[in-house]
Amino acid sequence: MENYSNKNPAGLSRRALLTGGVVASSGLLLASKASATARLSRAAVHFETSASNGNNCGACKHFLAPSSCRFVEGSVSSDCSCWIWASKVA
Repeated sequence: MENYSNKNPAGLSRRALLTGGVVASSGLLLASKASATARLSRAAVHFETSASNGNNCGACKHFLAPSSCRFVEGSVSSDCSCWIWASKVA
């Protein structure tokens, strides 16, 4: 019989490698899905009901008309502001 230990020094079978790859890719898909739907609390982003600095939600690229945000939970008015504000104009 031929000794196969020299051909696979790590001792891993193809089945183990394929199973590990499937598990890892499934984990990445689940993590990306969770992060896409997770939203932050108003307190976490220092939400203000009026934009004192001129950076209101209506001019933010994260604002989803008519009244929501990609990252902040709950209803968001276009007159509000927070720390994650980013200009729509790049």
